[in-house]
Amino acid sequence: MNTKTRRDELLSTIAIDPNRYPVTDDLAGLEELVPAAPSEAESLAIFRNQLPGLLEIRGRGQAHTEQVRRLILLLAREKGQVERWINVANALTILTNASNLALLLLPDRSADDVWAREQFGRNLLRHARRNGDGEDIALARRAVGDLPQRPAHLALPTSANAVAEMIETMARRVGALQLKPGDVTEAGAPRAWTLEQAGSLKAYFAAAPDLGELLDGARHLLALVDELRRGDQPTGMDDAAIEGGLILAYARLLRVALWPARNATDVAAKIAARDLVRSRDADPDRLGALWEIAFGQGETVAGQSTRFLNIDEID
Repeated sequence: MNTKTRRDELLSTIAIDPNRYPVTDDLAGLEELVPAAPSEAESLAIFRNQLPGLLEIRGRGQAHTEQVRRLILLLAREKGQVERWINVANALTILTNASNLALLLLPDRSADDVWAREQFGRNLLRHARRNGDGEDIALARRAVGDLPQRPAHLALPTSANAVAEMIETMARRVGALQLKPGDVTEAGAPRAWTLEQAGSLKAYFAAAPDLGELLDGARHLLALVDELRRGDQPTGMDDAAIEGGLILAYARLLRVALWPARNATDVAAKIAARDLVRSRDADPDRLGALWEIAFGQGETVAGQSTRFLNIDEID
């Protein structure tokens, strides 16, 4: 992937890919993993058990962050290109945030997942301490949860075989984070994008999801979760369905938070989503923290243009 800016590179001369590809972020991509099943609860239980690994999600978030940095450097060389590229920046920002939120939303199911989540969690806390206030730090701690005092990968091996295994593991993980354009097995699945796909990125940002529809879908899932929680003798499938339902519901709510409001209907959906999340006392606290983070990120995108509406200025 082209992530480094050459000294002679200019936005006005980048070779733009003329093709248009469907762009899917890591939160929206979860919708494609929900299978058909005899009951909705069974479908959510299966969904819970076939969630994606976190290492590639971390790689996509990192790749899109690098593209944002590349774009900022290039805009500094050609300030007249800002209007032409602003929606590419918006698209990459949402893609980055969606990946990072998915990384903290989804469960870890392997040592690689644990490493990816822990690495990002430490980076998030470090960023909050350097750039935020007490509320930002507290919110980051809620979202990340408890982290071991010492990173697991810093534990020193005690044998030659352990050293070799450690080197192999780190090389594999670092390699997995170096995603290349086209590293995808299915059309429309989440992948890493570069500035060269500007047309596809602009189309992604222009085709904003229906925030009211996402909110309604989340409400439906949360009602099912509450019904399953009230069961007298919950089964293993019920537990998996509850977790799967929470993950999918909050993925939808996070998308409502991330996308900037473009009209009064979007504003109403975002306010209702905020009220809904804040009323969910029985849900894990980190889910509410993730929503608050996503909401702030969406407000940041909305604040850069009069095309969008800031909720805090209206509410």
